[in-house]
Amino acid sequence: MSDLFTRPQLKAASLRRGLSPTLWNQAPLAQIAVGGLDQGFGFIDDFLSLNDEGPWIVSNATSGTAVLADAKGGVLTMDSGAAADNQGVQIQYGGATAADSFLPNANSKIYFEARLKLTTIGSGTFDFFVGLSETDVSIITGSANTSSDYIGIQSITADMLAIGVTEDDGSATAGGTVHTFVDGDYVKLGFLVDGISSITPFVNGVAQTAITTNIAVTKPMTPSVVCQSAGTTQSVGSVDWIACFQAENIAN
Repeated sequence: MSDLFTRPQLKAASLRRGLSPTLWNQAPLAQIAVGGLDQGFGFIDDFLSLNDEGPWIVSNATSGTAVLADAKGGVLTMDSGAAADNQGVQIQYGGATAADSFLPNANSKIYFEARLKLTTIGSGTFDFFVGLSETDVSIITGSANTSSDYIGIQSITADMLAIGVTEDDGSATAGGTVHTFVDGDYVKLGFLVDGISSITPFVNGVAQTAITTNIAVTKPMTPSVVCQSAGTTQSVGSVDWIACFQAENIAN
């Protein structure tokens, strides 16, 4: 195991650029990286490159772009494209048609985290989601999450408050507020799905209150991010990196 997870930390809520050790300290990242695929699967994308064919598919709600910024270390800029309600952009992992590869079950753990910031957000004039969702070209429609299967953190009430959420085949649960967005400030948002019993959101490496109902287990999902305007400002999301791993010895 890398010393990223074994060396002493300055504090539990590490604000360094990398993965949060408090979330990832049990994930078999090193084993998977050297070919231990019996330990699970996943990826880390630092957005050093992006093309039209993969691994991310870009969809728009009328307007919006997802392009690489000229930034050290790689940053994906997601621009809503207009100061118009319900317009913006989303990305889903898996290539030209996306691919739903992550599905909780009793013998697995799913680790997810992204480092990102929102800018030009005014008084909360944005709709936002980050996490796992079934393949859906319009996850947020009319300021509502209309995907039927998802796990993530979202803000769709134009109040800058982010909450942990999950929905399984149409039955949804929203947890409490886990973070208040500040214009231009990077934050690490993630979660741990422990079997099919709990989803624990993490903010900058600090665990929040777990969700224990309506955990999405019906359909496989893929990492997804949505950034839309809620009407009065042209909101922009900057995604530094995304990491998602499922620890499981799968049968196929």
